[in-house]
Amino acid sequence: MIKIKQLKQQNEIKRLFKLYLEGETNARQEELLFRQLNEGGDKDPILFEEMKDSWENEPSSPDNSQEAEESFDQIWLKVEKKSHKRLQRVQVMKYAASILLLLSTGLGWYAYQKKESIKTVQLISKITRAGEKLKLILPDSSVVYLAGNSKLNWPSHFTKGNTRNIYLEGEAFFEVKHDTTSPFIVQTANLRTRVVGTSFNVYAYPDDKLATVTVKTGKVAVAENVKGKVKRLSFLTPGMKLIYQQNNGKYAVSSSTNVNEANSWTLNRFVFRDESLKGVLAGLERYYNVNFIQKGKHFDHYKFSVTFSNKNIKDVMEQLHIMSGNKLRYKITNNNTVITVWEEAAK
Repeated sequence: MIKIKQLKQQNEIKRLFKLYLEGETNARQEELLFRQLNEGGDKDPILFEEMKDSWENEPSSPDNSQEAEESFDQIWLKVEKKSHKRLQRVQVMKYAASILLLLSTGLGWYAYQKKESIKTVQLISKITRAGEKLKLILPDSSVVYLAGNSKLNWPSHFTKGNTRNIYLEGEAFFEVKHDTTSPFIVQTANLRTRVVGTSFNVYAYPDDKLATVTVKTGKVAVAENVKGKVKRLSFLTPGMKLIYQQNNGKYAVSSSTNVNEANSWTLNRFVFRDESLKGVLAGLERYYNVNFIQKGKHFDHYKFSVTFSNKNIKDVMEQLHIMSGNKLRYKITNNNTVITVWEEAAK
């Protein structure tokens, strides 16, 4: 009966040892492995041979990097601390001699995996042209709709338990896969938007005065992040919109936004609320891939609240012409250029 128990214990140690080398052990299993070795597992000749083989099969050139040294020190301190209560210093060193093979092999695997991780985790970048829309699927199955004249950077894969960091220049609508252990963070020039699982729109073109975050579902935390200094701004829930002035950091929060407007542009429905004509034309440039030439004044003086649903650029301009009381004149050329003239007194 005792031999059967010892055999089971030996097999368990070997099983945990193999898992350790493969990087598949959790904290509890590693604690159990060290404890069993401390209680006599290091005297097991079969396990010792297995450890010896692993040591001999390791690459001859050791990893002397600072990270490897620090990792070894941390593990060594844990081993010494756990063993000190029951063993004298001499006994600890005797124990350490036998377990050194295990530690060295494990550290070699750790350093190798870390280097491989750095090699394989690449930053993927996508840039859209004016008038272009892209639907992207991220490694965690989150969905991103990228608007025109925008750029999105993201890692080739996400690590469970770590933050999912995304970098945006321009506009994008996000449908984030829920994962409470891995917060999803969208970083723009000045804003950091943090979520767990929700859908929201971020508008943050570097050359625009305003940046906005609009929530459709879930909850969003928005913070200012300028030169590494983070300042929390607001928590947003569905229908809320944060409007941030990129030149001075001032912001306001609106709670009356229609949730369906958050991603309306992905459905070719463009909504402008109390927007200057200059701002409307800037948005239309990105959505329709046209170039506006503005002649005259007053493009910044007048505000428009308008919606364009599945209209071509000619119909859009005609609608603006009528809404302006015929003061906005336009001419569409053959090379996707729209010449606009504002006449204060139409004749």
